[in-house]
Amino acid sequence: MCYAAMARADLAKCLREYDALLDTDMFERLYWLRINDPRAGVRLPLAIDRYFLEPRNDAERKVKQAIDAYRAIKVPEWEAEIFKQRARYADAERALKTKHTKKAEADLGISSRKIEQLKGWLDGMKTMENKPDDFFVHPMTYGPLIIQIEKGRMLTAMRYHCRLAGKPPTVDRQLPGLYNARVDSLQDWWAPVFGKRHALVILTGFRENVKRHAMEGRELGAGEEPENVVLQFNPRDRQDMLVPCVWDRWQQQGPEVLHSFALITDEPPPEIAAAGHNRCPINLTRSAAEAWLSPEGRSAGELLEILNERQRPYYEHVKAAA
Repeated sequence: MCYAAMARADLAKCLREYDALLDTDMFERLYWLRINDPRAGVRLPLAIDRYFLEPRNDAERKVKQAIDAYRAIKVPEWEAEIFKQRARYADAERALKTKHTKKAEADLGISSRKIEQLKGWLDGMKTMENKPDDFFVHPMTYGPLIIQIEKGRMLTAMRYHCRLAGKPPTVDRQLPGLYNARVDSLQDWWAPVFGKRHALVILTGFRENVKRHAMEGRELGAGEEPENVVLQFNPRDRQDMLVPCVWDRWQQQGPEVLHSFALITDEPPPEIAAAGHNRCPINLTRSAAEAWLSPEGRSAGELLEILNERQRPYYEHVKAAA
């Protein structure tokens, strides 16, 4: 799978290196949707927000206006919630001094965690400095990717969990792994978009959920419950991962339109398997990545051969925060 993908957020460099246009219309639409329809669940990496906070033209300034409008709403909302949680924390602290209760203990822990979370969100809005977590795209959130259009290449944004056209919205819950397109299912589930709607995601690393006993290369002990560990994998050579994707445009009756994508994954290299995980995003060579973006006129066999033209770095890993 790919529990979280660490996207390249230096959009200006991506645009230059891949001779792509920036889909400012899509980014503007998503950022306004984030305000106008919270149920849509639009979230993008904070590093992408920061790119648009220093706009380079009128189109990017329109995107910044949507980001500024969101922040004007959220900053006072989060500040008020911090005040509320601090009062809750103080009340719980006083209660525990007189009598230990489960409610007071729970309130103390919950309020403390919420305060730290909200402070983190506020701090993130007050700085232009990117931290590692600011680049990650999680399933059901939005991330940057490159597609081929009639005018050339375009760097756009789509949801990281692909809902194929014609499928009901409930498929998102029924099949929560649809951010992962297994290479051996491309001619099955993904047949409607394989050979038609291809994309490229540029990553610097990714995170995976593994079980501690699998990571340690042992069986579960007697009475031991499986324990989850989040590992972050990065190519040792620090070269970009050029990950092929499939995507689709979904729309039913009405104005709602969803663009979404899935990374293509395969069996892992030995070092990832030894760390306890059984999948890995495919990492193409530059020439294969260029070919993947133009599938027209290529047979399924040719496309699968393209997917075999891979960079094969050694993937180092460290334990990451869950």
